[in-house]
Amino acid sequence: MNIKGILRSTAAKFIAFAGIVGCFAAAVIIGENAIAGCGRDGMIYQFETDFSQSSYMAGQVNNTAVTLEAALEGGISRQEFEQQTRDFPGSYYGVMNGTVISNAELNDSATQNAAFYLIARPDDATQSNISWYYMPFDDGPIDEYNVRSTTYPLGTVIRVCVTSEQAAQYQEIWSAQKNTFAHTIYIVLTLTAAALALFVYLLFVTGRRPEDEEVHFATIDRLPVEVNVVLFWSVLGTAAGLNIALMSELLSGSGDLSFLLLPSILFFVAAFAFALELTLLLVRLLKAGSLARRSWCIRAFRWSFNKIGVLCTGTWHGLGRLRLAFTKAILGNYKTRNVVLLFTAYSVVLAFLAAAFAGVGGSFFAFVLGVGWFLAAGYFLIRRIDGFDRIVAALQKMRGGDLSFRLTDMPEGVFAAMAEDLGSLGDGMQAALQNEVRAERMKSELITNVSHDLKTPLTSILSYSDLLSQLELTPEEANDYAKIIHQKSLRLKNLTSDLFDISKVQSGVEQMVCERLDAVTLVRQALAEQEAQNSGLVLKVTLPERELPIWADGRKMSRVLENLIGNCVKYAMKGTRVFVSLDERDGKAVFEVKNTANYEMDFAADEITERFVRGDAARSTEGSGLGLAIAKSYTEACGGMFEVEVDGDQFKVRISFPVYGL
Repeated sequence: MNIKGILRSTAAKFIAFAGIVGCFAAAVIIGENAIAGCGRDGMIYQFETDFSQSSYMAGQVNNTAVTLEAALEGGISRQEFEQQTRDFPGSYYGVMNGTVISNAELNDSATQNAAFYLIARPDDATQSNISWYYMPFDDGPIDEYNVRSTTYPLGTVIRVCVTSEQAAQYQEIWSAQKNTFAHTIYIVLTLTAAALALFVYLLFVTGRRPEDEEVHFATIDRLPVEVNVVLFWSVLGTAAGLNIALMSELLSGSGDLSFLLLPSILFFVAAFAFALELTLLLVRLLKAGSLARRSWCIRAFRWSFNKIGVLCTGTWHGLGRLRLAFTKAILGNYKTRNVVLLFTAYSVVLAFLAAAFAGVGGSFFAFVLGVGWFLAAGYFLIRRIDGFDRIVAALQKMRGGDLSFRLTDMPEGVFAAMAEDLGSLGDGMQAALQNEVRAERMKSELITNVSHDLKTPLTSILSYSDLLSQLELTPEEANDYAKIIHQKSLRLKNLTSDLFDISKVQSGVEQMVCERLDAVTLVRQALAEQEAQNSGLVLKVTLPERELPIWADGRKMSRVLENLIGNCVKYAMKGTRVFVSLDERDGKAVFEVKNTANYEMDFAADEITERFVRGDAARSTEGSGLGLAIAKSYTEACGGMFEVEVDGDQFKVRISFPVYGL
C-alpha cells in the first residue's frame, strides 16, 4: 500500500481521532488536577506577574476594611466581626465615635510601610497600594442636593495592612501555585498543538478511502446541519458548564465534591469526542458539496429565493450567475476548498478559545480581537489563493511553450520566491532549448563533415586505383597515380586516427600519464619541429629564461602545441607576424599564440573548437577540422584551460596551467 493509502486507511483515521481525544483528555485532567490541587490552599495565584500585585491579598485587605467599617457603624457585632476576620493574617485598626476595634496599634507611617495596606477616612482621603473593589465610607445614600446623608465624626479612620512577614506563607503558596500553573500550561499547549496537527490531518482525509477519490459518508452524516449544530453546542456546552460549575465549587471549598471530578471529566471528554465527530461530519458534507442539501435553513432560503426569482426574472438570472461564480471561486477546486476548510477550522478554534477565555480581559475585547484576527486571516488567505492561482496559470503558460512569461507583483514570501524560481526556470529551459537546437545543428554538421572528409580521399583512391588497373600506363604515369593514392591514403589514415583520438579523450577512455614538465622546453620543441621560421611568417617569440614547471601528459601536450603552431603555419597570412608567448600570471603558466588569418573568420569562438568545424567553411582539401577540438580536449583532460578569442582577422588561442610546485 502506498503512502496515500496508509494515510486514508481506517486505522490511521482512528488513531488520529483517538489521538485528538486523548490529547484533550490529558489536557483537561492535567489542568483540572492543577486547579483542584491549588484549591486546597485557596487560589492565591491568579496569573499575576509578581506577588506584590496579588489580587488575593488585595481582597483580604479590602474585605477586612469593609467588615471593620460595618462593625464600627454597628451593622455587625464585634463577635461577628472577629468571626469573619479570624483568618486575616494582617493587622487592623479602626476608630469611630471613640469606639476602637483593632488587633494592633497602627499609625499611618507604620501602615504605609507594609507590603499591602489601605487607609480610609470619611473625607475620601484614601491611601492604598492595592487594587480594591469596594471603598469604606462610600456607601451612604445621596440626597437631592448631591450630599451624602451619612456623616461621620472627626477622627474616624480605618487602617488595614499585611506586612511582608505576615504575607510570607501566602507568598510561598503563590509561588508554588505559579510554578504549577506554568508547568501545566506548557503541557496543555503541547497537547493542544499535537491535537491541532492531527485535526488538520483529519480535515484532509475524512470521507476519503484509499481506492478512489469519492467522498464516503457514515450513518451519522444523514443528520441535518442544524441538528448537528444544536447537538454540538448543547452536548459540549452542557459538559463544559457542569465541569466549570464543579471546579468552582471545589475552589470555593464549600463542600467535598472531589469524588465527582473524574465522572465530570469523563463526561466532558465523551462530549468532546462526539462534538469532534459532528465537526468532521460537516467537513465531509462540504467536501461532497452536500452541505446545502442537508441544511434546512439553506433549503428554506433557496425556496424563498426561487419564489422571489419568479417575480424578478432578470434579477434572478444575474444573482444566479453571481452565485455560480462565487461557488466556483470558493469551491471550484480541491486546493481552494482545502484552504477554506483550514480557515474555517482555524476560525472555529479561535472562536472557541475567545469564548473560553472571555473572562480574562472582558468578552468585548475578546470579540474585537477575534473579529480583527478573522479579517486579517481572511485577507491573508485571499492574497495567497490569488498567488496560488497565478502560479498555476504561469505553469500552464510555460507548459504551452511560452517560456518568456514572467510573474510580477506577487505577494511577499513564498509566492514571490516561487515566481522568481519560475522565471529562473524559464530562463534555464530557454537556454537548454537553445543548446539543444545548437547541439542538433552541430550533430548534423558533424555527420555531413565526417561523410565529406571520408568520401573525398576514398573517391580519389578508388578513381586512381581504377586507372592503374585499366590503362596501359608508362612507369612515370603509374608512379604519379600511385603517389596520389599514397597521399590520399595517408590523409584518410590521419583523419581516422584523429577521430579515434578525440573520441577516446572525450569519452574518458584515454589514459593521461601526467608528470612534471617544463613548459618552456615544450614550446621550444614544438617551434623547432614545425619549422615555422621557414614558412614565410615572422615569429615573435617571448619565453621566460627560467624553467616554468607544469603537471601534464608530455605526449598529449606536444600534440596540442603541434596542432596550434601547425595551424599558424598553414592558415596564417604570409608575411604577417605570429606572436608566441609563455609567461607566469597569478600562479599559472599561460601560453598564447596569435596570428592573422588568411581568410575571413565568420565563426563564433565557442564553435571553432567543435569537431569537424573549420575556420574557413569553403576549405575542403586541407585539415580535418579536428585539430582545435583535439587540442582543447587534451588540455582540459590534463587539468588546463583552453580559450579561443576572435577579433576581426586576429585569431588567438590561450592555454593555462597551474604552476607546479607552488
